[in-house]
Amino acid sequence: MSKAVKFGGSSVANSEQFKKVKQIILADPDRKYVVTSACGKSGQEDHKVTDLLYLCAAHITYDVSYESIFQSIVEKYMKIKRSLGLKIDLGREFAKIRQNLAQNLNLDYLVSRGEYLTGLCLAEYLDADFIDASRVIRFHYDGSLDLDKCQELLKAQVEGQQAMLAVVGRAMRQMPGMSGKILSTLGDQQINIRTISQACDEQSIVIGVNNQDLVPAIKAIYQQFISEERVER
Repeated sequence: MSKAVKFGGSSVANSEQFKKVKQIILADPDRKYVVTSACGKSGQEDHKVTDLLYLCAAHITYDVSYESIFQSIVEKYMKIKRSLGLKIDLGREFAKIRQNLAQNLNLDYLVSRGEYLTGLCLAEYLDADFIDASRVIRFHYDGSLDLDKCQELLKAQVEGQQAMLAVVGRAMRQMPGMSGKILSTLGDQQINIRTISQACDEQSIVIGVNNQDLVPAIKAIYQQFISEERVER
């Protein structure tokens, strides 16, 4: 029997808590699926990562520097990395977050980085596969959870039967027929599409293809859309 376990923020607040989590996981071989919150408070003077991310968002909204707050988040994760001897490139991850913030403040994206970063660190520490929730969680247009689609995408990720390709762009919601165009592009290359899902914000489309088709799929989409963009320019 496989078990899923969920750890709250205080359970992953620092490296010592990470060690306790590992002991709990190893104590029962049936505990195969781990869900984690963002790092919580490790003491009275500490702050929850999610609270700090919300504070960053408020500073950005009112055009106030958020650098000192953001840096405290960086230092928290860097300390965990050093203490546990992790190899994850957190510098690159934080650089991507900064880049996204410079382009557009997406509150959902920003506040979810706590769970994302904690998950990356915990996965490496447990020597486990990391699954990005954004790749497997889907909602209906009314905001309710699309459980069938979630199960389909999660099963594909866990079983490793297919690779997931994400096409992302803020202008996609103003481009009707984008899904059909992507499907036609892949179909022309004889690439079998196993699953397709569009985010409710219409700014990304996630496509599942056979593992061996991932690189050809990326090349086909790149050549189709990048070449078109160059011609239009």
